[in-house]
Amino acid sequence: MSRWQKVAPLSGVLFFLLLLAAILVMPNPPGVSSSGTKIVSFYRSHKDQAELSSWFTILAVFVGVGFYGLLRDHLRRGGGTRGLAASGFGGAIIFAASGCLSAGMFFALGDAADHLSPAAAQALNTAERDGTSAFEFAGVAVMMAGFGLAIVRSGLLPRWLGWVGLAIALVALVQPIGFIGFIAAGFWTVICGIVLTRRRFAGTAVAEVDVVLTT
Repeated sequence: MSRWQKVAPLSGVLFFLLLLAAILVMPNPPGVSSSGTKIVSFYRSHKDQAELSSWFTILAVFVGVGFYGLLRDHLRRGGGTRGLAASGFGGAIIFAASGCLSAGMFFALGDAADHLSPAAAQALNTAERDGTSAFEFAGVAVMMAGFGLAIVRSGLLPRWLGWVGLAIALVALVQPIGFIGFIAAGFWTVICGIVLTRRRFAGTAVAEVDVVLTT
């Protein structure tokens, strides 16, 4: 196994950092009850932050889909887990779609703030705040349930990670605390990436010892 293949699961850590950057770089946007005038004023003042947040989100989607693809391939090796791993990756795609929608709306609000009517700005803001949440929470729930069950059944990662994933899936489905599942899924991804990387390095070390002993 090449060094790149060994460190590739650390893309889960990079995904989390990019997602965190996308959140932190952008001040808290106006709520859905805010007036259109207030929303236009906010995005005129924070145009650069909105566009930068969109860029970080797009990068996070790119890296995240790659990581969850690696996780799917790893978990498919367990008996009877191919369907579960595929479902988990399907949830990751839905989750990624929520990120793309959110990034697009943030960019549109920032880029066109000087040209949007208050009513149009209010509609876009409401769609970004509430419209993308269905994709986000449903994606997290499906992803965590699929991967969690695959881990519990296969034991290819610590089974406690699987049980935690199932708990996160349940939380993501409960409103108005679904955002907790979103946050927890990020930390879960970091842990999975680190554990999978360590196992790949450990597996290579064991293989090298076996080669030495048999020569």
